[in-house]
Amino acid sequence: MRKLYYFSKSNQKLKQFEYLNPKSILIYVIVVFFLLGVCWGTLNLVNHFTVSSNSISSLKYENKILREKLNGLTAQYKEVDKDLKELLNENNYLRLAANLPPLSEDEITLGVGGSEFETSVKSNISSLKNISDLSKYVEKLTLKLKFEKTEHQTISNKLKENKVLYSSIPAIKPCDGEIGQYGFGMREHPILGTNKMHEGIDIITDVGTNVRSAGNGVVSFIGQRGGYGLTIEVEHQAGYKTVYAHLSRTLVLEGQKISRGKVIALTGNSGLSTGPHLHYEVHHEGIKLDPSQFFFDDLVLFEQKK
Repeated sequence: MRKLYYFSKSNQKLKQFEYLNPKSILIYVIVVFFLLGVCWGTLNLVNHFTVSSNSISSLKYENKILREKLNGLTAQYKEVDKDLKELLNENNYLRLAANLPPLSEDEITLGVGGSEFETSVKSNISSLKNISDLSKYVEKLTLKLKFEKTEHQTISNKLKENKVLYSSIPAIKPCDGEIGQYGFGMREHPILGTNKMHEGIDIITDVGTNVRSAGNGVVSFIGQRGGYGLTIEVEHQAGYKTVYAHLSRTLVLEGQKISRGKVIALTGNSGLSTGPHLHYEVHHEGIKLDPSQFFFDDLVLFEQKK
């Protein structure tokens, strides 16, 4: 093998290269790679623990934020639940006002999704620990709210029906004057002299006194009715009908819609009559009722339109 020399500046002379045998070179290479591996592993371990520590801190912080939000939502839903309870109580009062029976506990329980809510979730609101519990609670609140909305609509519809009924039901004395001695019921007919059912009442008044409709309705008949003379009949909602007889003049048309208190005629003495007065009847579903039981104007329950 040729020898190789190099010039050493420090020694100012030529020096011969010393060759390493292959075995020594292999050992050097293994040692270098081992040291590099140790360094690389050490760096990875340091990096791993550093990242893990940061991740744990980050997760703890996020968990804290989520817990605060969960607590905030829980508090809000508690308020919603409280408002729903108050709404339920209010709706029960409104049901009574609308002539609807109050809901039973069973109906309420069924409406909001069964007693499981009452015993498991609702009773443990203060112990909500995770999103799953909160989700169940929100689901039950949603059912409860839907139930209350349905109840509110039922009450609203009933109140609208009642409004129509209350405006239609005969509720005022149809004209000024004194009620005759013989009211509703059996009596001796003043002209025929026989016992006969008096199917209404007589209001004694001068000819030409204004006659007002006792409730909202539609004029269903105008004309002569035998001994009743000139007569007006008014059909009201809910099966009610009123009859105004012995008139001198009518002021409305057949088929005309009228409201309570509207002047529809003038009193007179037409038909089989002993003197000027208004014969007034109230019918319900074809049954004749005592009209004096339908005079509420003294209680100021209904506004009369002049």
